[in-house]
Amino acid sequence: MVACVDITDCDRVSLASALAGAGGRAVRAKLMDRGGIVLARPMLWPCAGEQMNADHTMDWPAPDIDLYVVRDVLCGGRGSHLTLDGQPLQARGPYPGYIKYWYDNAIAPENWAFSAPAGRRLERAFVIAHFNFVWGHWLTEMYPKLFLIQALAEAGIAAPIVLPATAPAYVARIVRQLLPTHEIVTYDPAREALRIDAALLPHMLHADYIFHDFLRWKLEEQALAWPRGGGFDKVFVSRAGLRAPGVFREMTNEAEIEMIAQDLGLTLLRPETIPWEEQARIFSRARVVAGEFGSGLHNALLSPAGCQVVSLNWLVEVQSRIGNFRRHDVGYILPSDGRPRLHTVEPQSQPFTIDPAEFRAKLGLAVERAEAKAAMAGWDDGPLAAPELRL
Repeated sequence: MVACVDITDCDRVSLASALAGAGGRAVRAKLMDRGGIVLARPMLWPCAGEQMNADHTMDWPAPDIDLYVVRDVLCGGRGSHLTLDGQPLQARGPYPGYIKYWYDNAIAPENWAFSAPAGRRLERAFVIAHFNFVWGHWLTEMYPKLFLIQALAEAGIAAPIVLPATAPAYVARIVRQLLPTHEIVTYDPAREALRIDAALLPHMLHADYIFHDFLRWKLEEQALAWPRGGGFDKVFVSRAGLRAPGVFREMTNEAEIEMIAQDLGLTLLRPETIPWEEQARIFSRARVVAGEFGSGLHNALLSPAGCQVVSLNWLVEVQSRIGNFRRHDVGYILPSDGRPRLHTVEPQSQPFTIDPAEFRAKLGLAVERAEAKAAMAGWDDGPLAAPELRL
């Protein structure tokens, strides 16, 4: 067990005081009050399982949004983790809960612990990352922070952004695309840690994936910036080619399922093979998103209200909470044996099949719903029949 310093409930002070160093080693400043209530939405079809249904029967309040400021810390390791007086640092707003669980239970410390000596010193820096750069975790736990940094910059508060040199290349590319004027400071985790006088820890814009309205506004603002044009709007997220060590689930009739998806008008897409800008453009206009539960399917976070999302398998609540937040209609199709394939810390093979007839029927329903919604879109946008009667 590793004792960590949990600063979640540290003193809350004004933003000016936090940046000036008032209030102690760790403080937080409220940037936004909690957003609205994220309302539960019914599933596309009934699914058995208490956990699976919970997020489709309960409404959840979004959190307050804080900026944490921590002084005199070391930053290092594969995920730019922080230590305060030698102990790992944790806070619920900037980090997901499982990070503390991994600290407390000393799970895979090679991913987050570090012993490299302190090298360079930074007066102030944003720290946005943790060790889990799996795409879906980056998208939901780190990417939203960039919008908060953007807003702070507009208010005149800027600082470099720290990233480990070992982070996937897409991380720096996306940071530069969204924050072109911010300096990125990288370090080699094997050789160096950074000493930061004032580390700025932005909020993830959610608590346990109950997202704040501010993120919806920023995502919709981004969507308006992408070229609309033509192209496809029904997507099947393919995991073909992702059978690497550590990928614990395998849909053994994947080819058959993908063929059915194509028969129903969906375009096969492997998000990891195309640039982020193209991914964002495609998903921001998608009316149907289907595929195996996982990181690629979480790209539906970018998709508009009314999108029909069909998930093959169920792991955790994330897709349902994305769906409720973005006002999607979500349906799950479990493996043929009715048993979801869940994540395990120790990798183990968990093959499964999806019933082809069930998939065809349920995906067909989602496509019909999407096309009906599209036919109704803009039905009242035409000229008024009798403009002289307009009040």
